[in-house]
Amino acid sequence: MGLPLPSSIPRAIDDAAFYQDPLRFFAKSRSRLGDIFVIRETGPIFSRAPECTGVIGVFGARYNRAVLSNLDQFVMPMSASKRLSLPPKLVNLNFAVHSMRGEQHAQHARILMRALSERNIEDQYVSIAAGLEEFAAGWRLGASLALLGEMRQLALRISSRMLFGDQYGDVRQLESGLQKYFHLRREVVSSLRTTTQRSRRDLIELGTAVDSALRRYIRWCRTLAPTTSDGILAKLARIELEDGKPLSENQLVAHGNVLFMSANEPIAVSLTWILLILSQLPRLRRILRHELDRISDTGGVPHAKDFARLPLLDSVIKESLRLLPPNALMVRVTRRSALFDGMQLPELCELVLCPFLAHRDPALFPNPKDFLPARWTDMKPSPFEYFPFGAGGHHCLGQHLAMYVIKAALAFIARRYEVVLSEDQEVDWQIQIIFMPRNEPMMILKPPRTSGAHKGGKLRGPISDLISLDARELSY
Repeated sequence: MGLPLPSSIPRAIDDAAFYQDPLRFFAKSRSRLGDIFVIRETGPIFSRAPECTGVIGVFGARYNRAVLSNLDQFVMPMSASKRLSLPPKLVNLNFAVHSMRGEQHAQHARILMRALSERNIEDQYVSIAAGLEEFAAGWRLGASLALLGEMRQLALRISSRMLFGDQYGDVRQLESGLQKYFHLRREVVSSLRTTTQRSRRDLIELGTAVDSALRRYIRWCRTLAPTTSDGILAKLARIELEDGKPLSENQLVAHGNVLFMSANEPIAVSLTWILLILSQLPRLRRILRHELDRISDTGGVPHAKDFARLPLLDSVIKESLRLLPPNALMVRVTRRSALFDGMQLPELCELVLCPFLAHRDPALFPNPKDFLPARWTDMKPSPFEYFPFGAGGHHCLGQHLAMYVIKAALAFIARRYEVVLSEDQEVDWQIQIIFMPRNEPMMILKPPRTSGAHKGGKLRGPISDLISLDARELSY
């Protein structure tokens, strides 16, 4: 039994209120108790580790920095693969850079940051543009569509080309397996306490197939000479570590799986929220389209160099990620007993951080509930005040990639279509690792107008309670 949680930390213990609405629970507890409070005296909430010595909520830039910058003391929770006693190959599938520590983490982070730099991402322009054109070929004006499902397909088309190139014959089988494995694993992890032998068996079967498919792709890459159409994973397969050795097959499999996850669901969910917000703001859509038209009249995908001339596009995305960040909650665990702001925390204590609340701090973001892209004109919050892609040593190394794809996709869609709600709808949310829609927003595709804009249905329900989308757009 570890040390108890310090008695000096105020308590906010109410499981029923927490599970009913964790974001409201955190907001009320913080306003009442301050930036640190106990949520559970013993046992885990998010980390799933039965030996967890309690759960603490921490808020504010100072605490965020203290937790997220110390990779040795505050570590990622136990992998669900280990918790489920999955075979070594399935544990390895999720053992990428975020699971590493020390020099191993630093070395792999440097390699991935180089591979995912803005310059190298711009090299993927042709792949991104081709993926968007391929996706849009299935869209028809007047058609009704399920927004999140469509954005998943869009992200899949782009990520597949970026990661695997366009020369591999079995790429469809590979991407399909990776996508199915991600969704099954999330489903199993989200219901870990009720996981059945059958669901575990299905996960092992699918994960084993994904592992084999990634190994076939990596071996295929290593037989070929480098080309300009190589995907990011093919380039990683040829990179040497600082000792002169290439990344191992196990390491490439893990990086490939995690890069695929990072290039799909977070991007799909982000685009879903952005388009849902824009569906309620016809005047803003029109002004955004005019900004894009000034860059090019071809309706194509902007290059990275063009983004500097698209400040409204950038502000719309940043403001959407502020209000509805896919990464709404983050969890770390104390690796050993440690002194934290004068308080002795026990080993295996779970700490919960909340970007969702950090992004709504009225001291930093006046009128925090309002969707106001104009606030980004002269605002530069620190990485521990605004962190939709995480912060510190385990921040998302693919954040440049994610922002590039989100900007390219939104620019592409906004110029060609008006995506509006097919009718008045209630949209709810859930946290299933990612903050995402609980139900599918149903949209309809309209042609863009030379003047004015289509209005579409009205957004109602729990999501509309989290954001204010009233006549504020008249400020543009």
